[in-house]
Amino acid sequence: MGDYNNGKMKKYFILTFSIFLISFTRPVGAFEWDVFAAPSGDLRSCLLNSLDEDSLKKLLGGRPEKKQMRKKAKRAYKVCAKSIHKKIIQPLEHFMPFIDVHAHLIGVDYSGALAKALFLMKKINIKQMIIMPPPQTFDQEFGDKIEDYIDLVNESDGKFKILGGGGTLMPMIMKAHSNGFIGAALVKEFEKRAKEIISMGAIGFGEMTAEHVSRRHGHPYVSVPVDHPLFLRLADIAANFDVPIDLHMEAVPEEMVIPEKLKFSPNPDNLNANLRGLKTLLSHNLKTKIIWSHCGWGNLGTRKPDLMRELLLSHSNLYMSIKLNKSGVKSVSPVANGGRKIRSEWLSLFKDFPNRFMIGTDVKPSARGIHKQSNKVPIRTPNFLNNLPKGLAKKIAEENAKRIFRL
Repeated sequence: MGDYNNGKMKKYFILTFSIFLISFTRPVGAFEWDVFAAPSGDLRSCLLNSLDEDSLKKLLGGRPEKKQMRKKAKRAYKVCAKSIHKKIIQPLEHFMPFIDVHAHLIGVDYSGALAKALFLMKKINIKQMIIMPPPQTFDQEFGDKIEDYIDLVNESDGKFKILGGGGTLMPMIMKAHSNGFIGAALVKEFEKRAKEIISMGAIGFGEMTAEHVSRRHGHPYVSVPVDHPLFLRLADIAANFDVPIDLHMEAVPEEMVIPEKLKFSPNPDNLNANLRGLKTLLSHNLKTKIIWSHCGWGNLGTRKPDLMRELLLSHSNLYMSIKLNKSGVKSVSPVANGGRKIRSEWLSLFKDFPNRFMIGTDVKPSARGIHKQSNKVPIRTPNFLNNLPKGLAKKIAEENAKRIFRL
């Protein structure tokens, strides 16, 4: 009887653990149709038990129009994922260690948020995380500054590092731009604050922004010329301290009408071109390391490999952090199939500029969870790193960040 119960419990445990793995790696939410973009041989063979060749070809294009086809495809994938999950899902312990150079702590309970960040770091093998206040303007209701969590960072035994300026320097730039005036007193105050940020232990300035669109009610629209005089002054200060500037900027190659899905207040109807200004900032002080954040993600669909290749060729002090998040426009994502396929034009870019890219997940832990009050753990980044050539993966995962931030 005891052997029977033990066997029964063993089967129950295996079944429960399998379901956990599947649910853990396939978070609740919208179905990711890119799982059909480049199925492994095992997955393809399994799918062909339920779908024919023509159906699989149609699924390469993403979400099918016919509801019946969508239901059939989802059922087929669910069955196959359960039967061969060990072959199509990387075990968490096999994830390559990496440094996350762009993350935020959300909410007022920063100690709780830091605990959730540590939970995430253990799950997907993040060795070190650089956190920073989000970019803010002068009339926002909240004020997230590095003073809010600098003590927690200093007590983390090096697990966390910090950037500053998003909550103080950024509002100063926005205020000056809004007023159309930059007085000597403001410049002096700006310089003083920038030096304070470094003296407190920050290893750079961020998150700064030149074009930050609003995605929902309560989410700010922040825009200022990227070659604004205070940005140029910050570039000189950063060069003097040998620290980088983390810059969030939607790419606007030429004046454009804002996409239909973003046509709501406070977003403007039209966006001004900003790449010429970025070139001016990069050329202003060649010792300034500019990290253009959120490579591989965006709301406008304009930041494509050819555009970045041109800028990287022309400016040796330009670096980029890679954000792999399905919330952006899919056409600028470097990956498909949950990070297990890297698009060829992107892989060529990474190979051609191996020393210029890092990982910046833009993850936002709060005391209540990792994302949207949950413990959903993103695995696109670990999958992406595991599918890069080994030498290149090490550079993007750790080596570049250590060099650029002097970690």
